[in-house]
Amino acid sequence: MKAQQLIKGRFNFHHPLLLLQATRVATWISHPRLTPQPVTETGRMVSAIFAAGAVACFVLLAAHIYGTLAAACVGALLLANSQLYELAHYLKEDTALAFGIAAFFLALTRCWLRPSMARFAVLGAAAALAMSGKYVGALVVPLAFVPVFGLQEERGRKALVLLAAFVVVLLFVNFPIFASLESFLGSLGREINFSVHGQKDLTRSVPHGFYGPVFRGATNPAIWILLGIYYVRFFTFLRRVHPAERMLALFPILYVVILSCLPKTNHRYFLPDTLIFCTLAVFGLFCFTLGDSARLTRAVQVVGFLAAFGISVAHLIPYEFAFRVDARQQVLSFIRQKVSPNATIAQDRSVGLPSRTDSRHVDSTDFLEQKIVGGQFAADVGSIDELRARGIRYVAVSESEYGRFFLRNHKPTKRAQANYDRQKKFYERLFREGELLWECKAGLLPILQPQIRFYYLPPEIVPN
Repeated sequence: MKAQQLIKGRFNFHHPLLLLQATRVATWISHPRLTPQPVTETGRMVSAIFAAGAVACFVLLAAHIYGTLAAACVGALLLANSQLYELAHYLKEDTALAFGIAAFFLALTRCWLRPSMARFAVLGAAAALAMSGKYVGALVVPLAFVPVFGLQEERGRKALVLLAAFVVVLLFVNFPIFASLESFLGSLGREINFSVHGQKDLTRSVPHGFYGPVFRGATNPAIWILLGIYYVRFFTFLRRVHPAERMLALFPILYVVILSCLPKTNHRYFLPDTLIFCTLAVFGLFCFTLGDSARLTRAVQVVGFLAAFGISVAHLIPYEFAFRVDARQQVLSFIRQKVSPNATIAQDRSVGLPSRTDSRHVDSTDFLEQKIVGGQFAADVGSIDELRARGIRYVAVSESEYGRFFLRNHKPTKRAQANYDRQKKFYERLFREGELLWECKAGLLPILQPQIRFYYLPPEIVPN
């Protein structure tokens, strides 16, 4: 969908435009073929650049607060982070948001250490980048004005410079909004509604603990220990901590509390906290001394860093191999060998069987001979009885879609209850009455390797 927006130059404004506008610039420079696959690949490169930019900002921030050695440790630990590595591969706004937040805290630190008109302008620009990454980036905007209150002179002028830079950059990145203001307001309302009431007609009780396992998966026990050391020291000597560092340390706590109070969830949303927590874990190595023994202190720091970094690398390696596995190619191979070319297959959207009528596959040269039908859910094609009546004998489903009907902690909204019940009944009958011909389990990267099941739906047997 993002590739189509870039090709047509029409945006749906489900997110602010930092990622898409940057990808637009990259396509002007690299001149890829204006079809979905080349444009998507360009966008993934831009996403990776944003990820690298976020790392660079946190490295510079660490250098300002704890010195060169801490900066090197932060850079190494972030580059070894599996969540950042994964999300840098997708054409998604999460790395753009992470970059905006990282740039904001770097600018905030520099502005607080040595305030100047230029640095307040950069701070305003960085706040605009964070807000242009995703709507949730607006959280940093009020924080940008905090340093102003500590100034003794030119407070008003610097506040105006900050505000002016914020407005200019925000408008520069998001200027297409003004050509489609009605569409923007509708999309903004849609995103707010998702955040308050849930997405795709599903909601859940709040607060919830969804991001606890996400945090554990994106970090490791060595990082947890270092974070514990850091926050003990932080709250013990809170008044001695520099205000910029204080805001950096408290922000991820505020951020995860807000995420935990929203029914819309995804592991991707936690990326800014992952990067900040890893940065603070390194700070935990440099915020203490063991008596008067510099050697002992340095030895503990080396051991602590090597443990955090080594476990991170060990966790990262499987992700590299996971990107080489394509479950969808496996199911395609099975269908070509085992299914009649005259058959019709109903599919969930995320199964991704290449269909000539699906704009996502316009670049494909490897279409199936079988007819492919379906919307987001195979259940949208019709009930099990209707599929049988139409002679549709094969159904391909993905846990990315049908899994929502079997989540214990999710429930449909009131207006979606009837449709939800109909769709759930479809999958329950399919699993009960269909013959499972092929299955692959979910891989390490569920977006690329969802659990896929391929069923044969036999004709209904009428009892004598």
